[in-house]
Amino acid sequence: MKSILVVDDSQFNLMVVQNALEKEYEVNTRLSGKEGIKFAKNNPVDLILLDIEMPELSGIETIKLLKKDSRLSKTPIIFLTGLSDHEVERICLDLGARDFITKPFNVPVMMQRIKMVLELEELRKNLERQVRYKTEELERLTAKIITTFSNSIDPITELWSRMYIEEKINSAISQFSLQGALAVIDIDNFRLINDALGFEQGNACLRIVGQAIKNAVSEPNIAARAFADEFLIYFPKVNTKEEAEMAIKDIFKDAEAALGKNKFCGVTLSAGLAMTVETGESFDSLYYYAEKMLHTIKLNGKNCIGFYSQKEE
Repeated sequence: MKSILVVDDSQFNLMVVQNALEKEYEVNTRLSGKEGIKFAKNNPVDLILLDIEMPELSGIETIKLLKKDSRLSKTPIIFLTGLSDHEVERICLDLGARDFITKPFNVPVMMQRIKMVLELEELRKNLERQVRYKTEELERLTAKIITTFSNSIDPITELWSRMYIEEKINSAISQFSLQGALAVIDIDNFRLINDALGFEQGNACLRIVGQAIKNAVSEPNIAARAFADEFLIYFPKVNTKEEAEMAIKDIFKDAEAALGKNKFCGVTLSAGLAMTVETGESFDSLYYYAEKMLHTIKLNGKNCIGFYSQKEE
């Protein structure tokens, strides 16, 4: 049951309003603005009926004090008035009054006005709840997107992460069928750089290689740092080994030139490549054979590019 507070300095008016409302609402009455404010601060109230003309604290002064209280500022207020003063009505509306009920009271009209204000207030509260829920939902979604995006980017090189590129490659394989080549690239002797120069210089070396890859790779090609000093590049539209090898050689040339300029002289790269047409239509299969080829290269001299071939097994 909705709770209504009636504030009027006339005991007769309070009795008339209470008798009219008490069958449908919980009605509480107070004889002054000061008493009404005290009651509203200590009890839940859904609507306040407030007399405009009262001694000591007028209805206008009372609503001003109610609106200053954050707990009561949104409580709907209907003024009770025997006046017909448009300027006073304007002031009351500016202060947040929802409606007016004129004296002497016409009970059916009074009941209808109260019902309409309470229904509108319920709609406002429902809308506020929906906005709050949608805002919280949007904040959760935004946080999830930010987290997902941050987890998809390697913080050192700003290339995609292994998790992200795996999903993208599987999607590209589905789209381009048996076209495509995956390169697994490794910085030769990278551990020696970390051991001799420290991790900061090791990260600087990774950034240089990563930047060279970023400069060379554009859509629909995809590049990522898998982990440590291992990089992945997928060329979804490459049809031949020669085409893939040429692209990797260009990247190696740019990367090694940038490394030399930054005093990483003699640092080289190696790459193992696998073609989708030979390894099957999945990232796992491509990666397994490209990395297997890379290990073979590393065992046989490094600073080289090699292709996995079923014929050689």
